Amino acid sequence: MSMESEKLVIELNFRNDIIDERNEDQPFDSRAMLALLTETVVDKRTLELIEIHELFEAMDHTITRVGSARFFHSLANPSESIELIHAKQDSYCELASNVKLQSAIIDFLEVFSAGEAKLFKFLNAHMQALLPYHDFKEAAETIKYMMAAAEGPRPETAYLDSLFKSILSFKGSPAAGLVTGPRYRTPKGIRAAVEKKSLLRLPFRPSRLSLGSLLPFLPGLIFGAGWLFGFMNEATAFTLFMLTAWLSLFGILYGALIKPIFDYETAILPIRNRLIESNRFGSAIEAVAAIDELMSFVNFSQAPPHHPTCMPEFSNNRYHHFIARNLRNPTRAMSDPNYVPNDITLDGCRATFITGPNSGGKTTICKSIVQNQILAQIGAPVMASSARINMADRITYQAPAFDTLIDEEGRFGTELKETRDIFFATTPKSLVILDEIAEGTTTHEKMSLSVEIMDGFYAIGNNTVLVTHSFELVEEFRRQDKGQYLQVEFAEDNPTHRLIPGVSTESHALRVATKIGFAPDEIRKHLADKGYIAG
Repeated sequence: MSMESEKLVIELNFRNDIIDERNEDQPFDSRAMLALLTETVVDKRTLELIEIHELFEAMDHTITRVGSARFFHSLANPSESIELIHAKQDSYCELASNVKLQSAIIDFLEVFSAGEAKLFKFLNAHMQALLPYHDFKEAAETIKYMMAAAEGPRPETAYLDSLFKSILSFKGSPAAGLVTGPRYRTPKGIRAAVEKKSLLRLPFRPSRLSLGSLLPFLPGLIFGAGWLFGFMNEATAFTLFMLTAWLSLFGILYGALIKPIFDYETAILPIRNRLIESNRFGSAIEAVAAIDELMSFVNFSQAPPHHPTCMPEFSNNRYHHFIARNLRNPTRAMSDPNYVPNDITLDGCRATFITGPNSGGKTTICKSIVQNQILAQIGAPVMASSARINMADRITYQAPAFDTLIDEEGRFGTELKETRDIFFATTPKSLVILDEIAEGTTTHEKMSLSVEIMDGFYAIGNNTVLVTHSFELVEEFRRQDKGQYLQVEFAEDNPTHRLIPGVSTESHALRVATKIGFAPDEIRKHLADKGYIAG
């Protein structure tokens, strides 16, 4: 099996560990697919921390299962091709502005979706050898309908047009001929009519009934007719009929058992293998998936609660930048019509320090930046009123980890190793989000090491965002006039979920402790009630 076929069967996966095509109601399993993928621009820990599965669920408006697989694959593997991103952006704009084209594409996708499970049941060889014909015919019908329906839409942009041309190019291939027929058995195996003809060939028909299965019954029919119309006496006809009865029995066995198994092994499975090994067929299926992904982008931008989305101005300069107005978190905003947006400017500052008490929204804002960076880098609209975003060669999000039993250095060593790996892989085009660093050591050591780490990132020149409660660390950089300093806004002791300039020196720890019933007063009252201290 070729690399292309492995990609078809695994990455656009319909194996039982991702999708059971025999259960059409079972949703696409993004978690199972993530385990199969290799890391590229974004590491898997970052994907989990920024809630990639929730982002997928919030944005997924695909119609087909291959579309769902393609969309998640894009989210987990953002593109590094500026040409591809711009091409997808152009096609998105064409599709978003052309209702007639949208309707034609939806019709095309629904046609494919209707037989999709049957097609992949055939491709994954989940057929029964004794009952292969029905599954083969249903898969063939799905492919025929796919090719016919692809002739409807007429896009003008290069990316979308190339996808439909990929589907239509499969139409004239030998692999397509094996599906649409006629097809023949030859000394070199099953062949389509469009392939080089052989003098020795027999037509293959996917059916239990054929001339070969009826021939064994012919002698019995002749002798029976001879007795019925008086051509021979009853004794002679009966004797000859009994002598040829075994042939009729063989005919029954041939049509019921031998022929389907023989056809399954020598014709149906070879046709299935030819399809999987066909680059044109693989390209056609991936084109269906890519068309569905693009249509999903449009549906996402039009879905309630109708937060503004835009196609960002996307560039590929040496240094990373991310500028957005009214940026929102797609996973939160899709279920909250009153979600509070933020203006984000990461452009030339190199280091951005975000301070403020817990529950102010710092983490959500950072996840919003990463999620929208990924969306921009797959050619999708971002959830903002306007945006200018640069390609990132690495997208990393680090958050505190628990101690591990296998790490002798404990929490400090675990987190420091992760920061080390991030640092050594960072270039000026990287986007790095750090939720605290150098945790698990003394205040003095944390301060000293954190300054060295952030100075290192600052020297590289990428965009590094540090979320921290250590206002002393931020003040150190402010004295050197390095970076920008943002804090979460509070009004009447409640967070507004907005970022404003400044450095927060408040922790609001007492407010949180009181809210959850674990403030000093509650602690003393519990001790007094239990008699551990005097009331």
